[in-house]
Amino acid sequence: MLLPMHVMLVSAAAGAFDRSLVSLKNESGALQYYVDGERISPWHDVPFSLGHDALGTPLLSFVCEIPRHSFPKVEIHKTLPYNPLVQDTHKDGSLRYYVYSAAIVNYGAIAQTWEDPADPDEDTGLGGDNDPIDVLQLNEGSCEPGAIQRVRVLGALALVDGGETDWKLLVIDVDAADAPDWTDVGDIPVERVSEVREWYRNYKTAEGKSLNKYGLDGRAVDAAHALRVARHTNKLWAAARKGTARCEFKKQACWMGEKGKDEV
Repeated sequence: MLLPMHVMLVSAAAGAFDRSLVSLKNESGALQYYVDGERISPWHDVPFSLGHDALGTPLLSFVCEIPRHSFPKVEIHKTLPYNPLVQDTHKDGSLRYYVYSAAIVNYGAIAQTWEDPADPDEDTGLGGDNDPIDVLQLNEGSCEPGAIQRVRVLGALALVDGGETDWKLLVIDVDAADAPDWTDVGDIPVERVSEVREWYRNYKTAEGKSLNKYGLDGRAVDAAHALRVARHTNKLWAAARKGTARCEFKKQACWMGEKGKDEV
């Protein structure tokens, strides 16, 4: 069944990106994106920036992978054509779920970003984790799987996972009815930042793995710093898209879009 979405988005490339034309279809466990019957990639065809709020703050496009209170570990698949959302698997092929607890935030990624393993991060000194930049969306309500939202970046945590930089942007969906009026990391309740910091430090211990670490002594950076990080990952994505940087996953080349196809 096709699931229409009904919010207007603004394309960074050309004209208006009309979200009412976007449909999601579950095909054999892969959540595919369509516009006017043609498949699109949530990684490459959804714009990085969705305009600005009334204060002139840039709004970025958040792709919901794991709704709050859910367990399945879903992500944008980097090597499959058009990068559908797919549940991750263990080495034995079994599906991955959170074991520590259900998700405590709406989790996903910013479109048109990539953390390059060959690019040492300025704050951690370590290369990226080879994924689109992660997002912790802090609204109370749960996002719909696959939804594309306009989000305001408030700050970020410099997670280090297995020796790789794995930034976590702290954001809110500005169009949600429950959207708080937060504009920077200092507006987020201290206990909420602490909760998400410790959850992502500890969640892999439930699978017998070690604690994650943080750069910057675990300090949450402010909105300006976080936006700089996000924009840098957008540039890294553009380099991979052009072929001047190499994206691979499990010894397969990442699917970076059809050559000669204009962005949606």
